[in-house]
Amino acid sequence: MLFSVFTMYTGKMKRRKFLNSLCLGTTAISSLNFTNVFSSFLKDFPYKLSLAQFSLFRLEMMRKSDPIDFAKISSELGFQGLEYLQMSYTGGLLTEKKKTSLNEIKKLAKDLNTRADDYNQKNILIMIDIGPDLGTYVENYDDYHIWIDCASEMKCHSVRVNLRGSDDSLSKWSNNSIYNLSKLCEYAKPLGINIIVENHGGFSSNADYLINVIENVNYKNMGTLPDFGNFCVKQDEKKLAETYKLFTEGAEKTSGRPPTLYDTCIKRFDMYEGVEKLMKYAKGVSAKTHGFDLEGNDVDIDYKKMLTIVKKSGYSGFIGVEAQAFTMDPIEAIKASKKLLLNSYS
Repeated sequence: MLFSVFTMYTGKMKRRKFLNSLCLGTTAISSLNFTNVFSSFLKDFPYKLSLAQFSLFRLEMMRKSDPIDFAKISSELGFQGLEYLQMSYTGGLLTEKKKTSLNEIKKLAKDLNTRADDYNQKNILIMIDIGPDLGTYVENYDDYHIWIDCASEMKCHSVRVNLRGSDDSLSKWSNNSIYNLSKLCEYAKPLGINIIVENHGGFSSNADYLINVIENVNYKNMGTLPDFGNFCVKQDEKKLAETYKLFTEGAEKTSGRPPTLYDTCIKRFDMYEGVEKLMKYAKGVSAKTHGFDLEGNDVDIDYKKMLTIVKKSGYSGFIGVEAQAFTMDPIEAIKASKKLLLNSYS
């Protein structure tokens, strides 16, 4: 699946210090007030916006952005909340994969809290992508517990987990997922942390299968993170391997439709039906963008239709922007995603 391949792909990279001269031009970004640009839209938009750190994945991989500056970048782009990417701070993305100690987590949480406070940002959630596969049998949950502890220290409301598993047996995947999620909810409940699942490939991208799992976990801190764009149930493995490179390298601009992850799909679950079903248990919403046409619309997702679904559900929390446009500069893709989101609400 997506992040397991990322871990393999990036795990070969050697640790190096971030070069301040290469960091995303803080002067250039700070000189622009993007909140003012969208102020007229925000007056009528009922949701607060958070930024998913995965939107900065390519910049972090290129050593043009330091993860510790996430709150600063989010603030300067006009967002109010932060959705952290676990891989940005440990594991296979920017360092050699290693165990993270409790002391390291506490220091990290303190540092990130300070940054968030400095830039008036609210910590929303942590996305956990490195850990035992919760769709399979799991013996030890330490890799999850330490990030649940971190989320608690940071006063996040949730951690997002994945249910990858294999596509060999739906019943095994379902039973393993229910058991593992129940264990995590039990641990997280006294800490005030929700365990939320994103539709993220394989069985988890079939909303009916995922809802069955959620409804069989008997904890109130169990929920979903509906993602507008993650409804590929089965993918062409060859195309998928080629497309993964675009997450780190980007792609050349074309006059036609830009390449997207959906180009690898062999089997899909209807995205609008999927989001509608998952919104019943939503404790967050991930507004994914794949790429844009000449009018600024997403090439795969009807945003007006998606926001109508979110509105009808009665959801009132943050909406997270996750920009994934391979042919655009990541900062420009974030700005385009935010503009599309605000323009699409009625």
